[in-house]
Amino acid sequence: MKIDCPHGYKMVAKLGNVTWEDHTVSIYGGVCDTADRCKITHCKFYDLSPAGQAKFVAALKEDETLEGLIARETTH
Repeated sequence: MKIDCPHGYKMVAKLGNVTWEDHTVSIYGGVCDTADRCKITHCKFYDLSPAGQAKFVAALKEDETLEGLIARETTH
């Protein structure tokens, strides 16, 4: 699931005079994929514990299967 970060995290990329900002984060297994970069510990998607990382990796693996791709494409 992709959402706009509720706490304002943004990725900034620059190429010459052009700057891109993206506030979108991915949530897998209830854990944010940018939690290690933003360090906002009071966020409900923040979990850097080994158990949280295991949930994240398992949900990411599930999402990357053919069944996960079909489910993702049919819900949009």
